[in-house]
Amino acid sequence: MNIYIPNIDFSLIDKRHLFIATRPFYLKSSWGNDKDLKEKWGISDVFNYTNDINNAHVLFVPKPINFYSRRELKEINQLCRKQNIKGYGFITGDSSDVFPNFDYLIYFRVGGFSKQLPENNIGLPVALSDIYQSLYQDKVFEVREKQELPNIGFCGHASIATKKKWKDKLGFVKKNIFRFIKNPFRLDYEPLFASAFQRFKLLKSLETSSVLETNFIYRKEYRAGATTKQMREKTNKEYYENIRQSDFILCVRGSGNFSVRLYETLMMGRIPIFIDTNCLLPFIDKIDWKKHMVLVPWDRRNEITQIVTDFHNKLSPEEFKELQYSNRLLWKNSLSLAGIFEYIRNKTIEK
Repeated sequence: MNIYIPNIDFSLIDKRHLFIATRPFYLKSSWGNDKDLKEKWGISDVFNYTNDINNAHVLFVPKPINFYSRRELKEINQLCRKQNIKGYGFITGDSSDVFPNFDYLIYFRVGGFSKQLPENNIGLPVALSDIYQSLYQDKVFEVREKQELPNIGFCGHASIATKKKWKDKLGFVKKNIFRFIKNPFRLDYEPLFASAFQRFKLLKSLETSSVLETNFIYRKEYRAGATTKQMREKTNKEYYENIRQSDFILCVRGSGNFSVRLYETLMMGRIPIFIDTNCLLPFIDKIDWKKHMVLVPWDRRNEITQIVTDFHNKLSPEEFKELQYSNRLLWKNSLSLAGIFEYIRNKTIEK
């Protein structure tokens, strides 16, 4: 599959801000094909950069969609329409903003509210390196045996502090005011969500149950407030060890409407308990997410204990182990950069 990427001024952008799908073709000051670079990113030789759009099957928008004006996006869309190819780009950050909708452009994004977004917005998996392999490189992937009671883990920022709760809510008030000033008739206003407070409430409700085992580490700050390399390494290891030693992991959104922990849990081959706050999950037309997680709609969060125990009890010991293998493979094969490329290739073939 041939990929066309418009030229940019490489001196004016940090390569880390580029659309991750363009990185296997980034040669410092130009786009191109380098076998070693593609292998480093896990990309097959099926995918090649072309500098001739007439030979392209798709177009990749290199900079974040947030960086382009409406006029610039319109021009890229017209270019795609002329060639009858789709253009793929990404929306950076925690943003839930709805961006201009064009018929030939598709936006990947990690955040946003599914019911507010046009169909051209697709969930983007959070990019992760294989921490399991780097931390436990001398060990074969370990699955947990099914026990009578489900074991639920969590390590992270969870606090009932009133000051933190209202600080989080005030941040969303400011965002909504700014959006109102730009366009009072827009529909993408955000709910006032205090993530650390909501996590704390859910964790405490799980801790009081007699039909669950819990393995919780409460942090008063993000990443335990680590400021040195030594502290970061220590808390990072504690974080992943907590996941490894648990069956299920509670995954709740943060400041953006998505959960990084969801992808970390899958990468570690464990089972997410995903609190769905109208999130945009990746590749919902290809992945049956209910087979890989305990899905708890936000309006049913008070039933979380029953939902988790029902899920656990329906699994046989063999199915319990198979689900762990399946989640690890889902992350490696479908939620990696190689998985993103395969998704784009399949959608292009379907067209």
